[in-house]
Amino acid sequence: MRTRNALKIAIGNYSLVFKNLLYKAIVFVIFGLLMGLTLSITLDKFIEQLTPVGESLIKLITEIVKGGDHATAINGVKSTFGTFRNFLSNNIGSLVLMVIILIVLAILYRFLTGVSDCTLMILVSGHMTGMAHRGYVAVMIENLKRILVYQLIDALSSIIYSALVGLLTWGVFSLFIKIMPILVLFGCSFVIIGAISVYCTVFSQVMANVLIGDYKSVKKAFLEGIVPKKEYFGRMFAAYLTVVVALVYLHVTVTLATFGVGEIILIPFASLLIVSMKTVDYFTINKKKYFIDYDNIVVPKELRENDENLLSNVDI
Repeated sequence: MRTRNALKIAIGNYSLVFKNLLYKAIVFVIFGLLMGLTLSITLDKFIEQLTPVGESLIKLITEIVKGGDHATAINGVKSTFGTFRNFLSNNIGSLVLMVIILIVLAILYRFLTGVSDCTLMILVSGHMTGMAHRGYVAVMIENLKRILVYQLIDALSSIIYSALVGLLTWGVFSLFIKIMPILVLFGCSFVIIGAISVYCTVFSQVMANVLIGDYKSVKKAFLEGIVPKKEYFGRMFAAYLTVVVALVYLHVTVTLATFGVGEIILIPFASLLIVSMKTVDYFTINKKKYFIDYDNIVVPKELRENDENLLSNVDI
């Protein structure tokens, strides 16, 4: 129910997709130029060694899909992976520098792109509260302080979390490539999709508390939001897991079917959908009624019971 409502709200605010797209396109271009200038020399050798690994994985996927000879493709993956691992062990110093640069750039990129998602949440909240549709830039500027505070929390948390997930994924990859190579893609995808779903579940209400909550203290907003109430956690995780799996499927399908052109619309819409889900969760957990559109309003059971009690005391 909440996922369906979030989808309807996202579609009802579809114009925000293009505003989100424009902002993220500008940030992407600036960031791409910056990263290209900074890492063009550092990444050359790394990419040169990593390319054969990617090619061997693609070959393995092709053989699995075709039902061909897996043994040769698996041996190819093992060989290129071993060569790449030797390269990493022989170039520790330059790789550490590259990782530091990548971490700094990743934090900066996450920080800047997330500003748009925060703006979307405030706009979606306005829609749900009173069908208000304010200007994108005006809302961003008006709430810039709160947005920057949350983005600092989110950027640092996501980088640390991503590093842990990366290590776990590497461990799963290393294990599966040795004992069950045919399931290596399943294992890595399972870890990554599960990790994204957990992060969305855990940080969903932190974002909402800081941006649209009535908290005067960021610390209190963070602590009360970091772990959703027990009765909602399972349902929230199931919803985010379902949506993340669906979005991954759509991203892969759209990329193959349109040669990446469809991603121009799908990426900003996915952001709007996830933000709408987080906002719906906030209204649901805090027992607030909200508009889906002009003709549909969701009223929590507790508020309906209060209205019924008030009506029972009225003499008709």
